[in-house]
Amino acid sequence: MDKGATFPITGNNTRVLVTGAAGFIGFHSASRLASLGAQVVGVDDFNGYYSPELKRARALKLKTTWGVNVVEGDVCDGDMLGGLFKRFKPTHVLHLAAQPGVRYSLKHPQVYVRANMQCFVNLLETMVAPSSSNKNGEAPELPYLVYASSSSVYGANSKVPFAESDTADRPANLYGATKRANEQTAFAYHQLFGLRSVGLRFFTVYGPWGRPDMAVYSFANAMEAGKPITLFNGGAMRRDFTYVGDIVDGIVKVLGMLCLKGTRRRCPLLCPAIPPL
Repeated sequence: MDKGATFPITGNNTRVLVTGAAGFIGFHSASRLASLGAQVVGVDDFNGYYSPELKRARALKLKTTWGVNVVEGDVCDGDMLGGLFKRFKPTHVLHLAAQPGVRYSLKHPQVYVRANMQCFVNLLETMVAPSSSNKNGEAPELPYLVYASSSSVYGANSKVPFAESDTADRPANLYGATKRANEQTAFAYHQLFGLRSVGLRFFTVYGPWGRPDMAVYSFANAMEAGKPITLFNGGAMRRDFTYVGDIVDGIVKVLGMLCLKGTRRRCPLLCPAIPPL
């Protein structure tokens, strides 16, 4: 991002479009942003990768508790997305809609190509559309994008712990490859159109309203039912997990981040409700 690019989350002047708002992280992010006073609209396709009923319960909670409407729609649907942008005019876009999971990608590769790559490009095209339609020659103010990448981009990297400076050019699975493609595509759109964006490489997230396909959820279900937990690799597996509240803290701070040109310095979010980084 360029010097002077501030995106404070300060209240009604902030309009955040959250894709995947009925998902696990999307639900917690949308509710936090609304509680900070931002105008929030969500979009979600309520697909059947895991329980649509759980997703609809999250959407209902967003509506009844925080007044956040979740539009049912597909981010790959250009007409739907374009109409939503024209009506809502977002200042910020938090893109969390995607097809998650590594194992699922082994049997359903085209689902990942569409959801994680085609839909991402469709979102970017919608965001930069004012650039091509602008008649007066002045650069339009485009929304600021924060999107979900993944720790899976590190792939075959053997150095632990991972760092942002580590290589990410050896993906170990298709899911990680699509997320790395998101990062490179976002950079290309910055070069072409000046679209400002930040990708966040999430590590395995857990917490309330979590995904049923995740380990912590399945462990809790097994314990509650008095059933054994299956341990792989002789029980020698170790993995870091991130609490969803900590993830949302980071998302909200990055949504209001200022980067100084020519440096890697990050300044705190311009919102008194959140402590600085």
